[in-house]
Amino acid sequence: MKTLENQNIKIVIVALALATSLFSCKKDNGLSPSSSSAKISFGLKADNPSMALASTPGLTVNGLATNASGPVITWTAGTATVTRFQFEAKKAGAKIEVESNGLKNINLFAIDPSFFPVKIDTGTYSEIEVKLVLVKTTSAAIPLQLKGSFTKADGTVMPVELDINEDMVIKTEIKSVVIDATTDLKTTFMLHLNKIFSGITVADLSAATVTGGAVVISNTSNVALFNKAKANAVNIGGHEVEGEHHGHNGSDDNGGDNGGESHGGDDHGGH
Repeated sequence: MKTLENQNIKIVIVALALATSLFSCKKDNGLSPSSSSAKISFGLKADNPSMALASTPGLTVNGLATNASGPVITWTAGTATVTRFQFEAKKAGAKIEVESNGLKNINLFAIDPSFFPVKIDTGTYSEIEVKLVLVKTTSAAIPLQLKGSFTKADGTVMPVELDINEDMVIKTEIKSVVIDATTDLKTTFMLHLNKIFSGITVADLSAATVTGGAVVISNTSNVALFNKAKANAVNIGGHEVEGEHHGHNGSDDNGGDNGGESHGGDDHGGH
C-alpha cells in the first residue's frame, strides 16, 4: 500500500461488479462510465477526538477556540448515517459527478473503516470536490452523533452528547488526479472533531441543561450550543488519499510524479 499525492494520482482498472441498487454514477451528459472504468472508494472516519476548551469567550489558538491548559473534552464514540458520497470534478472542461448512494451507518471510530466503491472513467480530473451528504431523518438514525465527556472547572467529569439531525453537506477539495490502469484509489473523508466545539467555552458547557445525567446538545436541547456546533460542523472536513499499485513489484514508476506521498489531514472543508 502506498499513499499518493493528490496533485497527480493514478488508479487501477478493476473488474468489480457493483450492485446498482447501492451505487450510481452520473455525468453531465447523463451517460454511465464505460466498461473500462476504474474504481474509486469512499471512506469516512474521525480524528483529533480531544480538544482543550476555551476558558473565556474569544480565546483562540490557531483559529480554534481552545486553551492548552484548560479543561478537555474528549469524544469516544460517534456514528454518521451518510446519504451519499459525491465526487464532483471537471474532465476535459466538462463537469463530472460520481455518487455512492444508499444509506450507510458508519462507525467514526472504527479501526478499519469501511469503503464504498463506485466506477469512474480514466482520465485527468481537476477542480475536485468530495462531498459528504447527510439528510435529516424521522428515524432513530441520527445523521451525525458524537458521545464523550468533558471536565468541568471543578474537576467533575460530565458526559456529553451531540446529536445533529439536520440536512448538512460537508466537503473537502482535491486539486487534481490522474486516473489510469495502475492503482486502486481510496479517498477517506476525515472529520476533524477538534473543530466542532470551536467558540464553546467551559462555562457554556458547565451551565448547560443536563438530561439523564448528560449534557445533550441537539435541536431541542441546549439549542444555543447546538447552533454553534452545527455551524462548525460544515467546516470540519478534510481528506486522505491513498493508492495500491498493481504490476510494479512494489516500486513506483511515476518518475517526478511523487506518487507515494500521503496527504492525510488536508483541511479544505467548508468552502
